[in-house]
Amino acid sequence: MVVEHFFSDMDSTLLGSDNGIPQHNIDIIKNIDIPFTLVSARAPVEMDFAIDILDLKGPQIGFNGGIIYEGTGNNRKVIQKKPIGFQVAKSLVESVCKEFPDVSLSFYDENHWYAERIDNGIKLESAITGQTPTIVNFNNLLQGTLDVYKIMMVIFDEETMQRLIQYLNNKAEDTVVIQRSGKNHLEITNSQAIKANGIKYVLNTEHIDEESTYAFGDGHNDIPMFELVGHPVAMDNAVADLKSHAEFITGSNDDGGVGEFIRGLI
Repeated sequence: MVVEHFFSDMDSTLLGSDNGIPQHNIDIIKNIDIPFTLVSARAPVEMDFAIDILDLKGPQIGFNGGIIYEGTGNNRKVIQKKPIGFQVAKSLVESVCKEFPDVSLSFYDENHWYAERIDNGIKLESAITGQTPTIVNFNNLLQGTLDVYKIMMVIFDEETMQRLIQYLNNKAEDTVVIQRSGKNHLEITNSQAIKANGIKYVLNTEHIDEESTYAFGDGHNDIPMFELVGHPVAMDNAVADLKSHAEFITGSNDDGGVGEFIRGLI
């Protein structure tokens, strides 16, 4: 069987519950000759450690497809970017802060994570990514212009989550997409910033047949990716909706299920 490219989500997929990469995954991925691309909702700075540990070359996909780039840190080269329109981002941030003042809201440009306060949602995200936000006054920051790639809300109450989703859907901003990423995270990106579009770019530029590609994932925002690649592989810990779109089920993220599947395949 020809395998031309692997694509993988990070959190709860490639990464274990401790937010590190299981050694099993490292040992196998570093020793294959098949290209391996991260496809994550994370910002590039939050992906750098994995790219360096795995010695990944070629394009990587961040912000759910909002940015495609190569390299890490000061050597990062942006290939394609799809930020949220500034006025739309400004309006969304201001309206959510007004209507849902207790919801943890933050947002990202290419190199910075911005928040107004350190709350439980920010603490959770910091624990996951190892990053610390830049504390700012949103009103002041949004007086200028900047490329906003992702607006993130962390909600611990399911009723509030559903009310916020309904509120945002009713605003009917057709230039953005609202995606749930895990149990507590709700994220807004450019409507073209979906994982499948990032993968399409790689397939087209590398002249790869999608039937020879595999993708690993665990959450709702991986569904578009699963519908595109030839062989979607869900983690054992994946949500039920995603498993229904999978061709294969592999071990859990803590058991190094990505590496386990690759070893069995090749």
